[in-house]
Amino acid sequence: MAVHAAMNERRDHHLAPAADNDTESVLDEAINSLARLRAMGGRGNAGVDLHLLTSLIDEAARRLSGAVAQARVQGYSWAEIADLLGVTRASAWQRYAGRVNNDPTSVEDRP
Repeated sequence: MAVHAAMNERRDHHLAPAADNDTESVLDEAINSLARLRAMGGRGNAGVDLHLLTSLIDEAARRLSGAVAQARVQGYSWAEIADLLGVTRASAWQRYAGRVNNDPTSVEDRP
């Protein structure tokens, strides 16, 4: 997907994260796989479901910093990253700039 190129064409929009049927299907598969790996039995138990969902959320949050760092290395601006995260540029920079090793943020790119 040419997200970076498409974003450079027009910066007056907001690319919010998209949750759809594909996302739901992938998440269901991940929950079921994790339940099997942890031998937690069938789904339907609210405690098990909460544990599995929060485990996946924690892992996704951990990986998000790495994805932001990689986007910076590939030349994405903080504004472009913010659009992809569904937040403001200032919010993205405040949350991730300190976690991105060797962040190439220039003074001009800071919020």
